[in-house]
Amino acid sequence: MVYLVYRISVLLIPPPSNDGGVPHIPVYKTLHWMTKRGIGRYEVSQNLDKPFFQEGGVVKAWMFGGWAYKISKAEYARKLFMQTETYQKVDIRRLMPHALGPRVTGDSLTFENGDSYRGHRAIASPAFRRAWPTDLFRKPLLELIQVMRRESSKPLDVLLWFRRGTLDVLGHIIMSYDFGALRDPDSKQRAMYDSLLDAMLNPIYNMFPWLDLFAFGNRAKQWGHLYTFQAFIDGIIDSRIKEIELRPPLTEDERSHADLLTLLLESYHLSKSGKLIDERGKQVTPLTREQLRSNISLFYVAGYDTTANSLSYVMLELARNLDIQKKARSIVIDVLGDSKDAYPTDEQIKELGYLDLLVKETLRRNSILAEIRRRLSEPVQLGPYTLPKGAVVSVDTWAMHYDPAYFPDPKSFVPERFAEDRSSALKSTVPFSFSAFSNGSRQCMGMRFSLVEQRIAIALLLLNFEWTLPAGSPFLKTTPAAPAGLISPIGLMVDVKPRH
Repeated sequence: MVYLVYRISVLLIPPPSNDGGVPHIPVYKTLHWMTKRGIGRYEVSQNLDKPFFQEGGVVKAWMFGGWAYKISKAEYARKLFMQTETYQKVDIRRLMPHALGPRVTGDSLTFENGDSYRGHRAIASPAFRRAWPTDLFRKPLLELIQVMRRESSKPLDVLLWFRRGTLDVLGHIIMSYDFGALRDPDSKQRAMYDSLLDAMLNPIYNMFPWLDLFAFGNRAKQWGHLYTFQAFIDGIIDSRIKEIELRPPLTEDERSHADLLTLLLESYHLSKSGKLIDERGKQVTPLTREQLRSNISLFYVAGYDTTANSLSYVMLELARNLDIQKKARSIVIDVLGDSKDAYPTDEQIKELGYLDLLVKETLRRNSILAEIRRRLSEPVQLGPYTLPKGAVVSVDTWAMHYDPAYFPDPKSFVPERFAEDRSSALKSTVPFSFSAFSNGSRQCMGMRFSLVEQRIAIALLLLNFEWTLPAGSPFLKTTPAAPAGLISPIGLMVDVKPRH
């Protein structure tokens, strides 16, 4: 009881900070908005963050046992993304040592800094520095279209099906494993994986991470899922690593069609033999087995809900903007023809750049990452404020993406604002104002992979279906979503009509 009283008192009356008077968002307001479900993240941003940003572009809130700062100016975001020695990745494991969420990706590159990060990246990045042949995605994405066609007699829960389809894509791409999530609605592995994601994003446990010291009921089950998932990854590594060590290096053709695990283990093997060099010319320290497993887990976490959410939001925006849906379909038909059996070749997919504009504008309006966090290794001056060493600082993506100074008429869906042609009056010309994939040297290494996957998926959706929102849908007026963590649409149902 004494411990609980102490924790609550610190939350309600946090200690003062010497930062020059950064506006403070009261804890009760954060709790009020972060524990709501089914409310639009735009409403949260406008009601929780925007009133406190004022002219300075910096606010603070008490989180993770300390002051956490948010920034909403592109000039400050540029510093955060580019000055990586000062703005370092936040090691959530140390902030929340008892919490379940950070242990899912564990000792992966996501929490590392400096030479340690460069070593992780030198091992992981070769798996992403390659072309992505469209045939790699064919089997799971065509199966997704078949399932959606079969289920189209009633409104579709698109996030549900995109999650299942994305898990099958990732299993296929990462380690040539078939989860069967699309074929088996009761897949235990998919349910386990969804449970782990829910555990990572639970706002109560993220606000009060010490609650994991007393895990019971469903939370205790989620801890069990973590150990099961880790054992599953370890088993796959064990079955493949000896094969990698014994066979000759991959040819270029083999590399272009290899799964990510094969390429990751190839780099891992090179690092153990002392033959792998990082971007500064230093010999890479080999990863431990735990670090290897953690990076594979990270690929699943980073690619699963983010892609499923993005595709769901694309369908939502095109359901709201039928003229743009029609335009995008016309572009796809011009390139692929109008057959339900059409599938883009490597050359054809390059001609569908307009679909990238759809994705980027969708992510501007529906950023899946609400904040991109860093920790200060030294004090920094932002305008009139001096942020102290050790403080957590975040780019508030929703504040920037809806700032009319960066994106004129921000509430309108205008894909052309991301086109190379700068003649549009609505085009943003401010560097670092768009941060859906982060920015700088730590920009998401899976961005190209995600954009290729989404190009193919959106092209297939446009060829095979027309879709609208059902009458009375709450999404006609707002966007009910999870308020924090990875922002996902809640209860999005779409009327889907097959075209062929």
